[in-house]
Amino acid sequence: MQFTIRDLLSIPLLSSAKLLSANNIISSQAIESVTVMEIPVEDFIKRNELVLTTAIGCGNNPELFLTYVKDVHSSGAAAMAIAVGGHVHYIPDEVINYCKSVNFPLIELPWEIRFSDILKIILEQLNCWEQQSINKADTLQRELLKLYLDNHPIDEVIKFLSKEFQMDVELKCKEQIENSNSLNEISELISTDQPDIIRYDNGKFLQIVPISPLLNQDPFIILFKSRKLNAKPIPTSILNCIVSILTLWIQKKMTTMISKNKEKNEYIKSLLNGSWTEKEAFINQGKKLGFEVNLPYICVVGFPEKLKEFYILHKKESIQEIEKDFKRTFSEIIENISKKLKKRVIYTYQRDLVIIFLECDFQEANHEVNYFLDLIDTFVEQNHIPSISWGIGENYTGNLTFHLGFKNARTALEIGRSHKGPGTRNTFASTGIYRLLISISNNSMSTELMHSTIGAIATYDKNNGLDLIDTLSSYIYHQGNVSQTARALSLHRQSLLYRLRKIEALTNRSLNDPDDIFLLQFCLKLWSVRFENNESYAIAE
Repeated sequence: MQFTIRDLLSIPLLSSAKLLSANNIISSQAIESVTVMEIPVEDFIKRNELVLTTAIGCGNNPELFLTYVKDVHSSGAAAMAIAVGGHVHYIPDEVINYCKSVNFPLIELPWEIRFSDILKIILEQLNCWEQQSINKADTLQRELLKLYLDNHPIDEVIKFLSKEFQMDVELKCKEQIENSNSLNEISELISTDQPDIIRYDNGKFLQIVPISPLLNQDPFIILFKSRKLNAKPIPTSILNCIVSILTLWIQKKMTTMISKNKEKNEYIKSLLNGSWTEKEAFINQGKKLGFEVNLPYICVVGFPEKLKEFYILHKKESIQEIEKDFKRTFSEIIENISKKLKKRVIYTYQRDLVIIFLECDFQEANHEVNYFLDLIDTFVEQNHIPSISWGIGENYTGNLTFHLGFKNARTALEIGRSHKGPGTRNTFASTGIYRLLISISNNSMSTELMHSTIGAIATYDKNNGLDLIDTLSSYIYHQGNVSQTARALSLHRQSLLYRLRKIEALTNRSLNDPDDIFLLQFCLKLWSVRFENNESYAIAE
């Protein structure tokens, strides 16, 4: 199919030529053009070009000879044929050894063979080969177009090409090639230039054919493991034909995928809002999109901590790139864990949040969701992603309660993150006291009581640099045990007693009276809700 070095050496005119190196690739190394070249090489040699030379000026200088051959090889030439007997009487061992080491075909020609005769024959062969390739490309294009117009899936097209070329054919994106164990040896050689031939030591070859990047997927056709003896590479004209037709399939597939993803996003949005009307129609629509929404689910909402700072530190330049990398990695984590647990999941991303609905059993919901999050946290740590704060809406575990579960999970996340700190895991039930305090804090009477009880302590702290509020909180937490409180605050016992007397004087309350202790604790919690860490993470409805 393609004119190769083996074809060149089979020409009767070159029966006396000697191949000195790279015998293992002569069946796969294509020759696309031919030229006569002497030193200096500069930029005059084309890729896959056969170089004919007399090596004039190199005969008595092995170092110059070697440099000349290296320049020809580095230019991407297919092979080098040197006429021996005129300007050079032999090819130095250094040159031959170099060509063997880099697997570069080096041919020794008798001086008597005229370059003009070689050029004439090769050009005739190349012209014949080119015409055959054009005819083959035209036939192949018609067959591929018929498959496209008949709406055959792209997998069938790949099988057709594999059968047509008698070799394995795969369609992979750059990321798949880089992550594949079987293809990792070529991942560093991927480029979007002309189709390339990667040779192996055993003489077999593979071809990597880039397709115009679509949505940053960087797809490639990979042709390898030919089932024919002395198989030749596929000509560029035929490869270009394949690429042009496959692009139609990929564009169609990407358009369908975008449309389906948009429909999925709209469907999940209706789940979060509870905006469906006909129950059966909604369930059936979900099945078409791959969602079994009539099963019981529990909702968890996560907030990745310091994600943007983390990715910027790792040389991610834009917010879009940060979000794309995180969503790709985290989606893989969710999918892998759901497969491991054999549980269905429905997940999406909203602003900075991860929203997950995990299929669960009513009786085991809390256990299952915590085990699920334990596995996620393990994968997060392995992928060096910053910690994630979680909110769990366990009060609405059930069928078609997505909007209620989401609302409660979001509330649990916001309150838990605000009052228990980043990186914590909170259920909706565990935030009950804070939800009660938030509602009470909006009452004018409770606000007045809080200020009259705690305000004097806060003012004293501000003016004198003490932290009596923290002292009171720790004293109540340790149930009035002075020794434990002193140790927790790293204070001398007498210093703590001085602070406690000061608190009693400022509040006009006794730390020995249970009712006063209850009132002080209640006002402390109201104070924390109103003034400490009261950061809200609003989510678009």
